[in-house]
Amino acid sequence: MLELRTTLEKLDKALKAFETIVIGCECKAEYYGRAKSFLGFGARLLLIKSDRTVLLHQPTGALPTNYMKNAIIKASIKDDYLLIRCEDLKAKERLDVYIAKVYFFNSYALKDNEKLKLSGNEQEMSDYILENPELIEEGFKPLSREEHTRYGFIDVFGYDKNNVLTVIECKRYKAGLDAVQQLRRYVEKIKSSKGLTKVRGILAAPDITGNALVMLKDFGFEFKKINPPKRLDISQNQSRLEHFTSKNMQEKA
Repeated sequence: MLELRTTLEKLDKALKAFETIVIGCECKAEYYGRAKSFLGFGARLLLIKSDRTVLLHQPTGALPTNYMKNAIIKASIKDDYLLIRCEDLKAKERLDVYIAKVYFFNSYALKDNEKLKLSGNEQEMSDYILENPELIEEGFKPLSREEHTRYGFIDVFGYDKNNVLTVIECKRYKAGLDAVQQLRRYVEKIKSSKGLTKVRGILAAPDITGNALVMLKDFGFEFKKINPPKRLDISQNQSRLEHFTSKNMQEKA
């Protein structure tokens, strides 16, 4: 294990160099912002990216227990702990991580200019809308797709022509009841987290089932018919399994 003072020195140096930092540690976390939360001591993984995105992970699960973007980070020794204070002054949020033990510390100046290219999922739809916001309506202003809720990442997030916050759930194929329920969870979470009474919800897909459309209207949401961008459908260029089975049976006969 590393001494806390040694870790502090390494951390200060890495922060000044805008390196990506990974710390395996025994820590607790306190969050102050729209709400308050407390996470007792446990073995965690603290990740600080070069753009000052901070993520605190427990040993299991894909999502962080705490995260903050564009944080102002200050570190110090306080009451036998290494205190890493992360603040977002604009959002009036603060995350304090108290480290009691450091299992490992790594930092490196990572460089990556590539963008993830996905095919065959909802990101194609969301990219399509972000690049062509008029598909939703004239005057729609999309924001970052990285708006996160406890239920996952919102496909498209922005303001409509009347400056009403709008959540858009995208489906490449016919949307069903599960898509409507997912949209509702996102809208309600955004209302709660941002203290809003009105958030517009739109389900974008090439088609929708009848019962899903009824539920959508009952919730006060809207359906926008949008066909996904064209892509290569490899199924059209591949022989079906039963073709090979039939052919083999004929050859054996």
